Amino acid sequence: MDQRGIIDVICKAALGNLGSEVSTLLGHDLVCSDIKLESLTKQQLFSNPERPKSALTNMTVTGDREGDSFLFCPIATAAILGGTLIMLPEDMIQEHASKGELDGELTDAFGEVANIIAGVFTQAFVDKYAKTLRFVKKTVESLVPTKVDPDSNAPFPPGNYYVAACRMKMADQDLGVLELIVPHAIFDLEEDAPEPPAETEPASPSSTAEPAPSTPDPEEVTTSAAEPGEPPAESPAEQTPQKPKMSFADQKKLVDVVFKATISQVGEEVGALLGQPLKCDDLKLELISKDDFFSSHCMDKAVFSKMRVTGDQEGMGFLVAQIPDAIIMGGTLIMLPEDQIEERSKAGTLDGEVEDAYGEIANIISGGLTQTFLDRYPQQLRFIREESEIITPTKLDLAADDPCPPGTYYLATFAISMEGYELNRMLLLFPAAVFALDDVAPQSAATKTADDGPAPGEWGGPPAEESASPGDGPAPGEWGGPPTEESTEPQSASLQTGTAETAAPASGASPPADLKTAVLIISDQPDNASSFVDILSSAGYNCEVLSFQDEIKEKFLQFQVQGIFLIMTQVGEKGFAAAIKLQSAGRPLPPLIFAGPEWTRSAVLRAVKYGAKDILLTPASNEDIQEKITQHLKKAS
Repeated sequence: MDQRGIIDVICKAALGNLGSEVSTLLGHDLVCSDIKLESLTKQQLFSNPERPKSALTNMTVTGDREGDSFLFCPIATAAILGGTLIMLPEDMIQEHASKGELDGELTDAFGEVANIIAGVFTQAFVDKYAKTLRFVKKTVESLVPTKVDPDSNAPFPPGNYYVAACRMKMADQDLGVLELIVPHAIFDLEEDAPEPPAETEPASPSSTAEPAPSTPDPEEVTTSAAEPGEPPAESPAEQTPQKPKMSFADQKKLVDVVFKATISQVGEEVGALLGQPLKCDDLKLELISKDDFFSSHCMDKAVFSKMRVTGDQEGMGFLVAQIPDAIIMGGTLIMLPEDQIEERSKAGTLDGEVEDAYGEIANIISGGLTQTFLDRYPQQLRFIREESEIITPTKLDLAADDPCPPGTYYLATFAISMEGYELNRMLLLFPAAVFALDDVAPQSAATKTADDGPAPGEWGGPPAEESASPGDGPAPGEWGGPPTEESTEPQSASLQTGTAETAAPASGASPPADLKTAVLIISDQPDNASSFVDILSSAGYNCEVLSFQDEIKEKFLQFQVQGIFLIMTQVGEKGFAAAIKLQSAGRPLPPLIFAGPEWTRSAVLRAVKYGAKDILLTPASNEDIQEKITQHLKKAS
């Protein structure tokens, strides 16, 4: 057997034993499957811009060969494994996972899991390998893959690496992919170099191969003129920014990923500013010419808010909104009466305090763009909101430079939803050169084709079915993506009053129509439920009372649930954990009403995040309870 074959056998055996060893540590069954063994360059390892934020464990290899190896997994996976080890409450584990947080005791706990993994690989090589190799866990740190320079020495130098990977699953929860990355030299695989990827640029001077002689690039001359150790000039005017070293398709994919993350975040931040839920979804991303933008996307009078881009690249972009939408959002922020908002919207009057308020919303969006690009984009880009102006597209000379010169632009459009209003799509328009996407002219809609790559559902390709909302990186369950979770991302909901309709099903089949109907009352104290039961029963509703610890899924199989009251003695983690259990029931939820004392603004926003249709302050009078029943529940027929 050749050297590569020997290493494959040993690593496959290690990955096969990994599940049982980690299961013993966690006290939960962990299954490792879908083993993949391959040789890759550093550039190939980081070529997927959709890799999520990761936990990177540094491991020292000692024995007959010495060096460094590395363990990769999504940071959400590390949070779940570490949290499970120290028996954190499930809702806290999922909160850390969704936020991508791995610090303090979670870092230490995941470090213990990594210790076990290092021990498993050490034992496999002791048992089966002629040479002595030991893997020793050192440090655990967070890593944003999109910010890794393939030509740098961080987190490890360019070269050829052996990658042993598997997919992990715990209790039917897909935890994503775990990868052990080892330099070829440690496994004596230097002759087994991977094939260079297609469209690979010439090797950089930092590569192990000797570069071919060439005329120095002006950018390289500028860089080399600086003294060793001298920090780069901070002013963009004093340096020539370099374009990211990746193919056009990968660069476009990277920018798309960052914008998806931004728009998902913007909805929450603007909603928090307005004091009510605001949803941003149905994101569409494309390259477009100025002519096409004003002929197919922006034909009515609109408010253009300038977004100046500074940092490693410079340019001027725009946030574009229909004037009535800007009035609605600005008027909502300053709490104008609804009749005044409606009057101003019909008149198209955006001025004074309403204009200033809408400017604050534009500030939030520019801040969201800045933060996401600083977190995930390799270059430093900042977005600064400047003045706004009203533009009538039909009056523009498209050959002129007003409001932007002819050329290729990156366009992001997204739908916005706010309770009580029908709003149009918002648009973000930036010069393609800002994102190093000016090398290819935009295609018309008739000639656009999908990027080359694996087909949906294939290994390393996109999911077979598109998600209903833009994601932040690969969809849960994709290779290199975050773990799937049983509805750990709660349904968005709005606090509505005055409607008696049940929530529309988001997904999944509805229960059979012939099931007996019931209202669920979930409470941490049985006494708290009694007044709700009395009022509902007298109104002809069948009630099912549960504690926070009871199994909820079965009730959705036994009854056609008309509504749910979630009653908390104290507003806090236990109640929100019960709400998460409801989200994981696998059924569309009917109106969910949270009841509890001493509600704060942040607690209300969190309840909305976890599916609240309305909030009831307790202790509540019979009239208050009856009002919520009338507003949100359908009476049993």
